[in-house]
Order: sequence, then structure tokens, then C-alpha cells
Amino acid sequence: MRRALAPALLGRQAAGEALGGAWGCSWAAVEPWAAARLHTSAGAPLLPGAAAAAATAWLHTSVHKGLKHGAGAPIPLTTGRQRLVILGTGWGGARLARDIDPTKFDITVVSPRNHMVFTPLLASTCVGTIESRSVTVPIVDIQHALQQPQNFYYAATCKAVHWEDRLVECSSEDGLRFFVEYDQLAISTGSQGSTFGIPGVEQHTHFLRDAAHSTAIRARLVDNWNKANIPGRDPLDRDRLLHVVVVGGGPTGVEFAGELSDFVSRDLRKIDPGRARDMRITLIEANELLGSFDTSLREYTARKLTQEGVQLVKGVVKEVREKSLELQDGRVIPFGLCVWSTGVGPTPFTLSLPFAKTPRGRLAVDDHLRVLAPPRQQADGHVWADGESGPGPQHMADVSLQQDEEDVDQHKDWVPVGNVYALGDCCADLERPLPALAQVAEQQGKYLARVLNAAAGRLEARESPAFVYKHMGSMASVGGTSAVIELGDASKDRTRSWAGFSSWLAWRSAYLTRLGTLKHRAYAASAAI
Repeated sequence: MRRALAPALLGRQAAGEALGGAWGCSWAAVEPWAAARLHTSAGAPLLPGAAAAAATAWLHTSVHKGLKHGAGAPIPLTTGRQRLVILGTGWGGARLARDIDPTKFDITVVSPRNHMVFTPLLASTCVGTIESRSVTVPIVDIQHALQQPQNFYYAATCKAVHWEDRLVECSSEDGLRFFVEYDQLAISTGSQGSTFGIPGVEQHTHFLRDAAHSTAIRARLVDNWNKANIPGRDPLDRDRLLHVVVVGGGPTGVEFAGELSDFVSRDLRKIDPGRARDMRITLIEANELLGSFDTSLREYTARKLTQEGVQLVKGVVKEVREKSLELQDGRVIPFGLCVWSTGVGPTPFTLSLPFAKTPRGRLAVDDHLRVLAPPRQQADGHVWADGESGPGPQHMADVSLQQDEEDVDQHKDWVPVGNVYALGDCCADLERPLPALAQVAEQQGKYLARVLNAAAGRLEARESPAFVYKHMGSMASVGGTSAVIELGDASKDRTRSWAGFSSWLAWRSAYLTRLGTLKHRAYAASAAI
């Protein structure tokens, strides 16, 4: 049975993992002065590269020995294995963590989030069709070896990569800085919702990319629903409170609008038919709904959403205010809740890294997912300094999301950075840039784990085959028990598409089988009954 608007609780086990993750950062509180002495505030090493790395390794292993087993516990300082550091617990990082062989690598995961989020089902958690705990899988459930004493999860954010010293500089939520040494580094820090520089988006709208986002959206829905029932409220203000605006007609926006319209018609009308009848949902899109799908599926989606009571508006947002937004044609649309799902862009962390970037701000990688950088000595005589941001956009204002990322000829002199890889939304191959999709990141994580596992322990690793992406298709729920599915690769004219109830069954079944553990599949299946 649907648990309408139930609180998002990760459960006792996930809460325990969050506490355990916080322990992973507390070594800097034990010896903050020692970590600070390794680097200046600007990040330049006070010791030579090897010495700084060795000193950090000593702190890293010595202090964590005490944390995990108590002071004086007889555990070795090193296992002799290389240390793989994974930044991020999204689709790419989680798949890499799952598939990497813990008998060949010691593993460190750094992420402010101690779980992986199954993003395709996030829209369902906003209205309680599925509980939040069903779509959040703790990273220690994905890779059980993280519970072993030589492996670590740190609830922290990465601030810088000192690649010449093989150090990652991190910060805990309460501001403690610390360093982690690596032998192999995988950057999978993802992306963030793109605002296109439109004023007011970050302040007055809600993104839908994380379980915390869905919880905030659900709380706002409940709050507005209750406020609209207060006697004496101005009718115009009541109408505004009951109006939900969705900006962006991609899969996330369409699925949220469909889930919400289904929730209003099937559940809220049983509670208060009058208020439910006054609920309005508007979806704003500048181009086409589900633009990457087949024309027949786009037409079906538009027809189905309209039948469910969703108003479709074509327009471009000019500005978002606290209680309304304005389109470029001058129309003003009041709202009680605005959900923003217009695509993704780079994070400030990605832009700050000392590596080459595409015009869209993603890390430039080769066909083996190796991060690229210019040679130290440029043809014009410029010498790249330690910590200097690499070529490409360095600030959000420099990013061009409309410019083509493909660049085969201009930067042939860029070379791979030793032992540093990137995967997922934060990177792009200049010769074959791929879209920011979950299936791209997951396939990259699987590929990189296979490459690293094969090369582990070899003095001279053989050249691995290049990464090849296989597009599995696209799916989206459009409300009720309807969905659209397009299988195959449209660029190769090999697709099969269908819509309706059978598509919804296939959509739901496919995503339930992709959830990380049997426990989470059972959660999601029982919640949807």
C-alpha cells in the first residue's frame, strides 16, 4: 500500500553507517597540526613530493589503526597492496567500488553521502509511492570489504587533488581538513543541476537529484497542502499554494509530474476532494518533451500528461522569484512549489581541478578514462605550476553548455595523468563525448574495475582495450500505470519502442532488478503494492 508522504528514513543500519563514516574523518581532529604541516594553505607541499606522501601515509595508517581497533592494536601499517581512492558514491563510483577486487587493492571511498541513490525511482519517493530507504543503498552494503580495517569510508568532500604528490585533500562537514594518499585515483563526483545562470533558481526552486531533495519536496507539498486549508486565506494565495510548477521536460520532470498527478487523483481526492480538485500541475519546457525519445513516444507522453491534468507550457524561464517565475515572453506564473530539472552542469570542484576540461566544464579523458592534462612545458613557453587549474573553464561563468564537447584536433598534445581516472557525469572523452546518464557511469565503473583488477600486481601492465559504451535504451514513467520505453541505439537506427501498461510493467521490473541488494528490492516492491 502506498505510504503517502511518509518520512524519509534511511533506517537504523544506514544511520549507523553514517555515524561510522563520520569516524573516518575524525583522525584530523586527533592530529590536525600534523596534517596542516604537510601543506601550506595554498596547497603547495612543504616537503618534497615523496616525503609529503610518505608522511601523510604514516599519519593515515597510524591514526586509523587506533580508530578502528583501539590504541596499540597490532595491525600492520600496510598490506602491500595499492590503495585505490574513489571520490563519490554515484553510479560510477558505486559500481567501481562493488566490482574492484579487495584482495588486490586497499579501498578508500570519500563522499559526503554514505550511500548510492537509485535516481530513476526518486520521483516516486516524493509522493510516498516508494519510501526513500528503498532507493538508498549504503556503500558498505555495495562493497562489504569497506568494513575491514585496511579499507575506509570518509564522510567528507574532496577539495583538491595534488596529483604530483598523489594526495587528495578533503574536508569533513564540520570543516576539518585532512589528506589521503593514493596509488590509483578514480574521480566520480558527478554533476549538479544546471541553472543556466537564471536569477533565483538556486534560491527558490528544488532540484531532484538526491534523497534529501525528494524529502524537501515532500515536506513542501505537505506544508502547502495544509496552509491552503486555513480559513480566511486569500483565494489567490490559496491557488498559488496548490500550484506545482515543473521546469524541464526530460525524464525527471516528466516522471515527477506524472507521479504527482497520479497521487492527486488517486490519494488526495480521498482525503479532500475540493482541495485535490484545485491542485494544479504545470510543466514548462523550452523545446520538446523527452527530446531524446522517438516522435511517437513524445506524442504519447504529451497526450497522457494532458489527460492526467498536467498543463504543458512551452517557454523559457527568465527569472525565478520567491512565489512566481517569469518567462521570456513576459508571462508570470505563480507557484507554491517549483521543481527544477533542466539538465546538469559541472561542479565547482571539477572546475577547480588541475586537469584539462571540455568547454562544458567536464574533465577531459581519453578512451581509457584516463584524465588528461597539457604537457608541463607549453609551446608558447608557459609552464604549468603545481595546483594551477588546467585549460578549459575555471568558473561557472566560463562554462558553455551549448558548445560541442567533441574536439579531435585542437588538443592532441594533452597527455594522460598517471594513475588518475574519471568516470560518470564529471568527465567526457573529447573524441566521443557521452551524455550524462546513469548507464554511462555504471558501464564506466564496471570497465575501470575490470582494467584495474587485470593490471594489479603486474610489473608491466598490458594495454587494456578502450572503453566502449553500449546504449541499452531509455525509459520514463508518465503517470499512473503508463510508461514509454525505447530500446536500442537510435543513432544506429536500431530501436524498438512501445508505450502503455506493458511498458510500465517493464519499466518497474527493470528498475527493481537493478537495485543494489535483495533487501532494497523487497522494500521497493512491497511499497509499490
